[in-house]
Amino acid sequence: MPFPTAELIVTGGHIYTLAEGNLGPVEALAVYRGHIVALGRATEVRRLAGPQTRTVELQGRTVLPGFIDAHMHLTSAGLRLTGFVRDISSAGSLAQALEQLREAVKAHQPGEWIRARGWDESHWPEKRYLTRAELDWVAPQNPLIAVRIDGHLMTINSRALARLTIPRQRPEEFDEPAGLLRERTAWLAYQQVKPDLAQTEQALAAGIGLAHSLGVTSLHDVVNPLQIKAYEQLRRRGLLQLRVRLNPEIEVLEPLGELGFSSGFGFEYLTLGALKFFADGSIGARNAALSVPYADAPQSLGKLNRPQDELNRLVKRAHEAGFQIMIHVIGDRAIEAALGALERADVGPGDRARLEHFELPSPEQLARVRRLGIIASMQPNFLRWSGAGGLYQERLGAERDEQIDPQRAVLECGIPLAFGSDGMPFGPLYGLQLALNAPHERQRLSWEEALRAYTLGGAYAGYAEEELGSLEVDKLADFIVLSGDPAQAPDRLTELEIEATYIGGERVYLRDDYHAAAHAITPE
Repeated sequence: MPFPTAELIVTGGHIYTLAEGNLGPVEALAVYRGHIVALGRATEVRRLAGPQTRTVELQGRTVLPGFIDAHMHLTSAGLRLTGFVRDISSAGSLAQALEQLREAVKAHQPGEWIRARGWDESHWPEKRYLTRAELDWVAPQNPLIAVRIDGHLMTINSRALARLTIPRQRPEEFDEPAGLLRERTAWLAYQQVKPDLAQTEQALAAGIGLAHSLGVTSLHDVVNPLQIKAYEQLRRRGLLQLRVRLNPEIEVLEPLGELGFSSGFGFEYLTLGALKFFADGSIGARNAALSVPYADAPQSLGKLNRPQDELNRLVKRAHEAGFQIMIHVIGDRAIEAALGALERADVGPGDRARLEHFELPSPEQLARVRRLGIIASMQPNFLRWSGAGGLYQERLGAERDEQIDPQRAVLECGIPLAFGSDGMPFGPLYGLQLALNAPHERQRLSWEEALRAYTLGGAYAGYAEEELGSLEVDKLADFIVLSGDPAQAPDRLTELEIEATYIGGERVYLRDDYHAAAHAITPE
C-alpha cells in the first residue's frame, strides 16, 4: 500500500500481533488511512513519521487486536444503561433482588411498567425462581416483568398478567400461578412492552460506548427488525463507531429473501450476517434439550423448540437463500437436531455454519461438527456456573458438569472456535479469565488460544479474517491498549484496565473521559 507518511505511530510497549507464527510482541506499529502499514522495531517504524504524524507512547503498556464479541445482544445492555430496564444482576439473594425491585418501584408512578433483568437464583441461598406473589408484594400498583439472566425465563406479577396478552398455545411455557413464562411465550409477552425506535437508538448509542470501554471493536449482534432500523439510523448520522454484523432471527427470512438480501450485504460498519434459530432453551430455565434427564428434575428432558421436520425445512430454505446459519444449541439433543438439519441442507465447510453455545456435545457430535466445518460459537463466561456447587453440577450432576463447555476438546478436534459473551456479562476480559482458569481440563485454554478465539475466531465466523482479528500489514487498525500484559497475569485479567480503544486507527475511547463521551453519544 503506497503512502507518504504514517498518520499514527504506536510505540514504547508490547504489541501482540496474533499473526500466524508471530504472536509478538513487537515494538511499534504504523497506521495510514485506517490500515496497518508497518510493524516491527521502533527505530524502523519511526522512519515513517512526518510533521503531521500522531504518536502514541505506550510507556510499557500492552496492545492487542480489538476484541470481537461473536454473540451479543447490545440493545439489552444499552437499555440497562439508559434506565429503560432495571439491572438486578448484582443481587446475591432473593431478598436483595426483591429490595432492588422495590427501589425500582419507588422511581415509577403507579401504573407505570417496570422492566427488570439479570436475576440469577443459582447464586442465591434460596436456589429458586422469583414468583408472581413476590412481585405482587414489591409492586402492588405497577405491572412488573423480571427476566432471568439468560433471557429464557421471566416472572411477571398480577398487574402485568392483567395487561398482557399471553399466548396459551404452549401451556408448558406458562405457569400462571407462579407467574413464570419460558421461551417463545415469554418472548411474545415481552414484545408488548419493548422499547420504541427512539429508545432503541438511545440504548444502542449507550451500548456502543460501553463496547469501546471494554475493548470491543466489532461484534455480532442478535437483532430484531426494530434494532436493525435503529442501527441504520445511527450509521446514517455517523454515530456507528463499531463494526457490527447483524444476526436477525429466522422470522425475517421471507422479507429479506423477497428483497434479494443474503449474508454479507451492507456497509463498512454494518453488514448482514447469519440467520438465527433457537433449537432449545437454557439449563437455568431447565428447558435445554437433553438426552438424559436433569439431575434435579428427573422427570424432565427439557424441550426442543421446533419439530425436526420444521427445523430441517427452515434451515434448508435459509441456506438456499444464501444465508449463513447460526443455531442456538445448549443440550446434546438440541445439538443432534441442529446437526441433522444442517446435514440434510447439504451445509459444508465453505458455508461456515455456527452452533451457538454448544455446551454439551458428545464425542461423536464433535467429530460431525469438524467434518461439516461448523464453527463452535461459545461463551467462556458461562464457566461461572461450572465447578463444585455450581448451577451446572446441580442441574446436570458432576459427570456432565465436567463435560460441559468443552473448549479444550473443541480445539483439539480442529473445530474453529469463536468467543462471545451473550451479555452475561458483556466483557471479554471476564470471559478470558474464566477460559484460562476453568474448573475442568476439557474447558481450559492457554492465553494465546483464548485470545485467538476472542479475536481471529470472531473474524473467521464473520468472514472477516482478511481484515480483522490480528495486527498485520494491510489489515484494519482495530486495536486496544491495556494497562498491563495479560500473558503475565492470566489469573488477574479482570484487574487490567482498557486504557484506549482504536477503530480504523481513530481513538474511540480513552479511559479518563469515557463517561463524558458516552453521555455525548445520544440520538437527536
